[in-house]
Amino acid sequence: MNKIKLLLVTIFVCFLLAGCTSTKLSIPETEGEKLQILYSNAIELVRKKDFVDAAILFEDIERQYPYSKWSNQAQLMTAFCYYKSQMHEESIDALERFIALYPSSKKISYAYYLRALNYFEQIKDVERDQSLTTKSKQAFYEVVNRYPESEFVDDAYEKIDIINDRLAAKEIVIARYYQFNHQWISAINRYNKILREYDTSVYTEESLHRLVEIYLSLGLHEEAKNYASTLGFNFPSSDWYIKSYELVKDLS
Repeated sequence: MNKIKLLLVTIFVCFLLAGCTSTKLSIPETEGEKLQILYSNAIELVRKKDFVDAAILFEDIERQYPYSKWSNQAQLMTAFCYYKSQMHEESIDALERFIALYPSSKKISYAYYLRALNYFEQIKDVERDQSLTTKSKQAFYEVVNRYPESEFVDDAYEKIDIINDRLAAKEIVIARYYQFNHQWISAINRYNKILREYDTSVYTEESLHRLVEIYLSLGLHEEAKNYASTLGFNFPSSDWYIKSYELVKDLS
């Protein structure tokens, strides 16, 4: 998958950075040698997919050697390892520190992207609170707006489409409830919100059809025909359009 491929590339870069490490040094004589051995041990834990222990070791590197050239990379690897361990709050905390401390880093776009992924992985069922869904969407938009040339943009847009479907699904559930309980104005507002804010979602066609139904129920035939026409123009092969056409075809 695209996401996994990108993350593996990052790990590979880390391996390259650690390439000069000599694990044969049994008695390190300098702080630099001690740091290299610690980093090499942490990378070995990543190779073994022991992500929690690797994160702890990367945190030790960051804490013991805050001014070394390895510190920012260790902090980013801490976030990555916590992400892989599904310890999302810990990962986000590490990423927030990285973003605050290293805003000009060459890997800053990855930090923003990984933060968005952390929110994305926590998205709950459509019936539940969607606050994390909204945070995830905002975080992915931050990636595409801040770093439009980065390699993470395409995947960020794909995730935004998925998120829009989830948010629209929440709205459609509520809109149907209002409609089937004859709360017409509330239903109309919810369906129009889907058309306005999530027009690329899979629920756009249904929303248009439901508005046809509602306006027919209210005796507002012209409005019903207008929504049916919009549905037919944009989705001529849709099953929802076939249903709407059957409802309005005999209206004068």
